[in-house]
Amino acid sequence: MSLKKTKELKHYLALGAILAVGFWLYWAFNFNRQIQVWITVGMGCAYVLWGIIHHALRGELYFRIILEYLLVAGLACTFTIFLLLR
Repeated sequence: MSLKKTKELKHYLALGAILAVGFWLYWAFNFNRQIQVWITVGMGCAYVLWGIIHHALRGELYFRIILEYLLVAGLACTFTIFLLLR
């Protein structure tokens, strides 16, 4: 495996670990909706931060990419929070 592919794999494994910890916390606090809301927001922020770091390291960081990560995270958080608080 080339060095570039190894770096990419490490980046995506880090994202997978971040999301896995978030989902585990979400499950562990299934008795408290307020904590789940904050976990959702934290996962969204971690996703955006990961995307910014990932693209900065690749030399491809542009405003539209940051905006895309913000919009995807915002939509996912909004959808999840509305489901939690219904």
